[in-house]
Amino acid sequence: RDEAPEGKLDLLVTLDFRMSTTCMYSDIVLPTATWYEKDDLNTSDMHPFIHPLSAAVDPVWQSRSDWEIYKGIAKAFSKVAPEVLGVEKDVVLTPILHDTPAEIAQAFDVKDWKKGEVEPIPGKTMPNVMVVERDYPHIYERFTSLGPLMESLGNGGKGLAWNTSHEVELLKKLNGEGVEGASKGLARIDTAIDAAEVVLSLAPETNGEVAVKAWASLNVFTGRDHRHLAIPKEDEKIRFRDVVAQPRKIISSPIWSGLESEKVCYNAGYTNVHELIPWRTLTGRQQLYQDHLWMRAFGEGFCVYRPPIDTKSVEPIIDARPNGEKQIVLNFLTPHQKWGIHSTYTDNLLMLTLSRGGPIVWISEADAVKAGIVDNDWIEAYNANGALTARAVVSQRVKSGTCMMYHA
Repeated sequence: RDEAPEGKLDLLVTLDFRMSTTCMYSDIVLPTATWYEKDDLNTSDMHPFIHPLSAAVDPVWQSRSDWEIYKGIAKAFSKVAPEVLGVEKDVVLTPILHDTPAEIAQAFDVKDWKKGEVEPIPGKTMPNVMVVERDYPHIYERFTSLGPLMESLGNGGKGLAWNTSHEVELLKKLNGEGVEGASKGLARIDTAIDAAEVVLSLAPETNGEVAVKAWASLNVFTGRDHRHLAIPKEDEKIRFRDVVAQPRKIISSPIWSGLESEKVCYNAGYTNVHELIPWRTLTGRQQLYQDHLWMRAFGEGFCVYRPPIDTKSVEPIIDARPNGEKQIVLNFLTPHQKWGIHSTYTDNLLMLTLSRGGPIVWISEADAVKAGIVDNDWIEAYNANGALTARAVVSQRVKSGTCMMYHA
């Protein structure tokens, strides 16, 4: 018989509130609610605040919130599951993880056991093999309750672990308890707000008591006491209603390397330097050399000198239309804008008023001298794609050979 095609999808289901390209190729599109039609949490590693998404209007037409869609699928699945599936055993491969002893299981290059390069040994040369119990008839009850392992094993991250029994009891009082079936005696997660409360209660970034326990777990590895970083906010517990009233600043956590403080601006690697916490590398130190096969294949294993500019793309047009002014050739970078807000572009009049009032390009002091440019001069920048005019911001913070124009 003919060989079956590899990598073929029998069914593609997409959840998206935009009719994206993926949706266009999908068999089923689940229309989810947009930002102001659902309750949710929003944060990132680029700013220190927890923001809410709160429902101002009901989802339109057949749309539902993400939580209601997944809950609905779980409920429908649990109804039909007993006809074909019960409590089943499933073999699952779990990868060798960072922050575990297994990440140094192979001393040198990683060999591929599938190609016969090395003997397949679970947890050393291949993923761990685990047997997992799937209780298919009770998927819905499990989805809408906090699992029992959170009370017996606790929570953790980045190789750390801490007890969460107190937080589990808090959630039982806050969200209520299941009364029957697989969720009996467990904290309920019926609504999106319930799910948000679970996240806020268990995360060290939003629960000061958990933050202290998380830092205490790091003490075991470093031999130093780091709890002082969270003790001032030990009694702070951020609830969903709190962030709806006003976005709240997170609490310092060992999961991240920065420090949330009124005295220190957030800066990656701050706790590694000032708290003497080992860097999250194999050596525990800052590494300049990446001994990874694919990094070496690209010639990127070590920090090496790169010429500051490649003029191939602009060489044909340099001096093509001289205007009598001095010219210099610089690398043109477009970093993510710093002086703005995500809800609007920086060309908003209010935002422009806080800066130079119009488009700006940052250049170094050394390059400004070469071109006879002083701060706030009008300059013209051009390459093979086109040209622009902007004010020059002359700064010692910009590296020679480079100019920057923040986008968005």
